[in-house]
Amino acid sequence: MKLCLTFDAAKPSKTLIYLLCFLPMQTIPNRMHNQGPSTISPVDADANLVRDRFQRSSTMSSVESDPLQMMSLDTNRCKPNASFIWCLPQDYNQEKHPFTYFHLVNKSLPWDYAFRFVIEEISNINDKSQTMSISMYFAVSWLEPRLKINESATEWTEDRTGPLNQVNESPESLKYIWYPELEIYGLDTFGRQRVLKEMSGVRIIKNKTITYELGVRITISCRMNFDNYPLDAQTCQFQVGSYYDTHETVTCNSHFIYDLDRQRSLQHFIQIEGLPAKYKVLKLPSGTYAACGIQVRFQRKQMQFIVQVYLPSFMFVIVSWVSFLINPHVVPGRMGLLVTLFLVLINIFNSVREQAPISSRLNAVDLYLVVCIFFVFAALIEYAVILLLLKKRRKPRRTIDEGLKTLFSNGDAGQARREEMKKPHVEVGLTARKQALVDNIDAWAMWISPPIFIIFNLIYWIAYRHVDTELFTLT
Repeated sequence: MKLCLTFDAAKPSKTLIYLLCFLPMQTIPNRMHNQGPSTISPVDADANLVRDRFQRSSTMSSVESDPLQMMSLDTNRCKPNASFIWCLPQDYNQEKHPFTYFHLVNKSLPWDYAFRFVIEEISNINDKSQTMSISMYFAVSWLEPRLKINESATEWTEDRTGPLNQVNESPESLKYIWYPELEIYGLDTFGRQRVLKEMSGVRIIKNKTITYELGVRITISCRMNFDNYPLDAQTCQFQVGSYYDTHETVTCNSHFIYDLDRQRSLQHFIQIEGLPAKYKVLKLPSGTYAACGIQVRFQRKQMQFIVQVYLPSFMFVIVSWVSFLINPHVVPGRMGLLVTLFLVLINIFNSVREQAPISSRLNAVDLYLVVCIFFVFAALIEYAVILLLLKKRRKPRRTIDEGLKTLFSNGDAGQARREEMKKPHVEVGLTARKQALVDNIDAWAMWISPPIFIIFNLIYWIAYRHVDTELFTLT
């Protein structure tokens, strides 16, 4: 006895039928070593039988003649004089698409899939990998005209078997029923939720519709643009459709349920809406396909960046203007203030760059910080120009001999020193024109810098108010 697994070539990842095969042991000559007959396993002898179940109908007929081997296959098959809620015809072929039997329900192509998305939350938005994770209950419904329905069965009206005109079935039923091949466009990961078993189920509806629902956590890739970071807003589409059938054969419709109160707090304001019409048709090299799904809009929360980046940078630029009020001769104080502010802004810029996602150009926060650094740097250059103008030669108040006499004199040395200090200080090289320029340059900088910075802020915040506020009414 051996365990045979029969696979469908079109869906290599799905086992369709599990059979117990009773095959006798066989002996064949050993041609390799010419040592007479040797015993081999049934797996080697019947490899061709396992490869293609459609080419060896004799094997299937022998399986069908054994009640033990047909136990799993006959679970949902219609049987004479047996009560049932629903069943599959004896000639049911799982490989044939239901739309080939559209005449049974007076329906024409295209066939229709119905999707329902019960969204629990947007669990994560990753700027670095440009992905979005969604936790939801994913459900797909399709019409199966080959089902045999017992409309008089009491289970259609009993609450214990499901809603009205519906019965709950085990997900194992899908092993014997045709189900659609779906594709989620831009799919990164697809995780099924499990507790003790997989959180999934099948419902058979009285109108011959089958619904398959399961709890999933889906991660999809999104094309994001971070040129306006952190004042950016993004849109991400979740699209699902048929993998094989084009829009001429299969179309779809969908609806979603989203409870905002269950949404965890993220760094974005989130709004979910139906998929726009332009995303409901996908043109691929293999054909044009119908798609259904949702569109997620999310706008980054800006308060954190305003408090941690924009406001300190704004204040540092204003503090740099205090240097215009400090006496130019107080070099350590004025130079220390400007250099400290310059280095702090450089440190903020580097920290923001490490956390910011990749953008194609200088993003919004980088632009603001660069301008703030430029204003502090301009104040530093302005003071350097003043120091250059103040640089001059000085005429000593006394010669070396006079200084030595004053140092070693025992008389009124202190009185002589005080009299020397009262003498006017003679400076060489500083003209009256230069002196007037030094006196007025700080005043000019004090009057010019604030208006320019204020104008820049007005233009900056108006230019980056690109997000339609009516799309995000959250507070």
